[in-house]
Amino acid sequence: MKNIFQLIAGLFLILASTTFTSCVDGDFEEPPIIIPRVDFDANTTIAELKASYTALKLIDEDVIISGIVVANDESGNLYKKMVIQDETGGIELALDKTSLYNEYKLGQRVFIKCKDMYIGDYNELIQLGYLYNNEIGRLPEVFIAAHLYRDSLPGPKPVADTITLNELSMDKVSTLVAFKNVRFTDAGQLFAPQDVDNTNRDLTDISGNKIIVRNSKYSNFASDTLPSGYGTVTGILTVFGTTWQLTLRDLDDLHGFSGTNPVTPGTGTGTFEDPYDVTKAMATSTGTGVWVEGFIVGVYETDVEPFAPNFVSPFRTNSNFLIAASADETNLANCMPVQLPSGAIRDALNLNTNDGNKGKEVKILGNLESYFSQAGIKGVTGYWLDGSGIVPATGFFTEEFATTLGQFTGTSVSGDQIWEWASFGSGCAKMSGYANSVNNANEDWLISPQISLAGKTGVTISFEEAINYITTIDDMKVLVSTNYDGTSNPNDATWTELSGFTRSPGNSWTFVQSGEVSLAAFEGQNIRVGFKYVSSASAGATWEIGRVVLTSAK
Repeated sequence: MKNIFQLIAGLFLILASTTFTSCVDGDFEEPPIIIPRVDFDANTTIAELKASYTALKLIDEDVIISGIVVANDESGNLYKKMVIQDETGGIELALDKTSLYNEYKLGQRVFIKCKDMYIGDYNELIQLGYLYNNEIGRLPEVFIAAHLYRDSLPGPKPVADTITLNELSMDKVSTLVAFKNVRFTDAGQLFAPQDVDNTNRDLTDISGNKIIVRNSKYSNFASDTLPSGYGTVTGILTVFGTTWQLTLRDLDDLHGFSGTNPVTPGTGTGTFEDPYDVTKAMATSTGTGVWVEGFIVGVYETDVEPFAPNFVSPFRTNSNFLIAASADETNLANCMPVQLPSGAIRDALNLNTNDGNKGKEVKILGNLESYFSQAGIKGVTGYWLDGSGIVPATGFFTEEFATTLGQFTGTSVSGDQIWEWASFGSGCAKMSGYANSVNNANEDWLISPQISLAGKTGVTISFEEAINYITTIDDMKVLVSTNYDGTSNPNDATWTELSGFTRSPGNSWTFVQSGEVSLAAFEGQNIRVGFKYVSSASAGATWEIGRVVLTSAK
């Protein structure tokens, strides 16, 4: 009997097991994909909605707009916001909900029933949202479903409109834009340090135009470093008052940057044989003693306020001209202003007296620096036009006095006046005994470091100078010493005066090229070059020393 019950129990278990397993299918059915659809159409474009805005207001009409999501809150650089765009423009949506990107991905089409929403502006940036403290605020989360409707699945990621920093306009605000050949001026710094909520970083193009890139400390790239070099930057164009700003969506908005090795657009190495073109020079923006080649296209007229570019003859200003990559350029943003020093270079190049130079290709030797608040060339020391010009000698020792006294040291033996740097010409060392409206007694030396002539032959020295209010040239001597120690009173050393230079006439501020004088008597030795200035209570000339060059045949 016991065995019968055990047999029946076993059969029951087998049946139960068989019945259970027969209910399980080896392949699970996937849930259906629900594709959102709307059964209504937009009746207003984004541009039309924004154009109707005059002040904060409740939208009380059945306004429906539609657009593609071009930015959301996925990276954290936008908080409780997203941006949609149609073929006419874009608008920012302020929504009191986080993780919007889970529902509203890039490329998602969204229809918005605007009735009972508010439209306002946050310091000129028009937004759709709700009322908060009598200002535009976020639409409460509970209302979002009644106003925002997704249509279909997300499409391709939106493509940015590539523009330049000269093409910023209100109709492009809240749209996706891209800028090529731009760089971060704070390369190597963090996008957004954690000690402040938001950090502004400047983005600049090769013409020196800038826009602020605004980054949140809550973004997932806040602790990344700004890349160096030039590249393309994409983002949402915004405005804060009168200031243009750009909002990055994530680091995928940066393309083409070169890490620690900047890649600069344009061509050339900056030598006479291989000069920078204008594009390369504008992008490089800094550098001393480089050659730049371009076409003379106009001038910056300085007899009007504010100063203004002029591309058509007659030209009234002789102290500068504009060069560009093409002879017919008339857009100032594509030009480099060139400061022309008084003297032979200005006489040969300026368009005021040489309007036939317009359209000609020229090479300029100078320093890349800001001029008229944009990338320019100053400190010009050479040029090449129509097969001739001034090509300064490049020697084994050169001092340009571009921004300081450089390698030279001023030593005051007597008197209160000293050698100082001045911006005259292409930069110079300046000494004058005239101060406080009287002449003063002085003895001051401008002395080079020790220069080795070992193994060199055919050594020569040349320099530039301007002298005014001269009494006697003997008050301004050029000397060489082989035993000055560099620190003591120069009069304790032995100095040999050099002669044979072409000297300044002493009655103008025009720089004169001295010509080359031989230093053959000192070859094989270590020397120092000294410019000795003397003034008295009755004679206080001004002496300006420009580019000093020592050359050799070997």
